Amino acid sequence: MKAGDLVTLSAYAKQTVDLNRWALGRWIKNPLVGIVVKIEAMGDRKYHSQNQNMRYHINWMHADAPASRWGSYGYGARSNPYFYRKDLKFVSKS
Repeated sequence: MKAGDLVTLSAYAKQTVDLNRWALGRWIKNPLVGIVVKIEAMGDRKYHSQNQNMRYHINWMHADAPASRWGSYGYGARSNPYFYRKDLKFVSKS
């Protein structure tokens, strides 16, 4: 995954408590889609998995989209809103 890719929430993310509100079928007609704008590598962290060492910043194309992997707390509530790779999947071309 790189900056400029179109993404949506993965099945894993939709099963988490904070993001399950976006799994209830409200995006069937108009799917939740965003663009990766920035990727941060957190360096070599001894106690984090490879998934947690990369942070993806997403600009969603919907007003009511999750701000971060913790849900809709808003961009101002967290100083650095991000998602992990496991939370995202590529948008299908079809």
